[in-house]
Amino acid sequence: MSEYRVIFAISNHGYSEDIMETAKQAGAKGGTVLRGRSSAIHEETKFFGITIHPEKDILMIVTPLEDMEKIMSAISKNHGVGTDAHTLCFSFEIGDLMGFRFDR
Repeated sequence: MSEYRVIFAISNHGYSEDIMETAKQAGAKGGTVLRGRSSAIHEETKFFGITIHPEKDILMIVTPLEDMEKIMSAISKNHGVGTDAHTLCFSFEIGDLMGFRFDR
């Protein structure tokens, strides 16, 4: 099992800076933001009473396994479903890693 994970936090557009600040407070060293668009809809709409925005921010955070749960929990608590950011988080194991430093 790898000792590193990549966290994906997908949110409504415009919230990535706040989410990254929360992640840093929880132990993240940094992240990369990608811009995206939902393929399910073409304009803002409501789904089961929740406003769905088509523009998305995808925040990728590479982190040691030991910090993953704390970072994901902080993001979900502060920016998750039920907030304006409506952030969904998931992670993947990283097989190989080069060029990263995780100084403590």
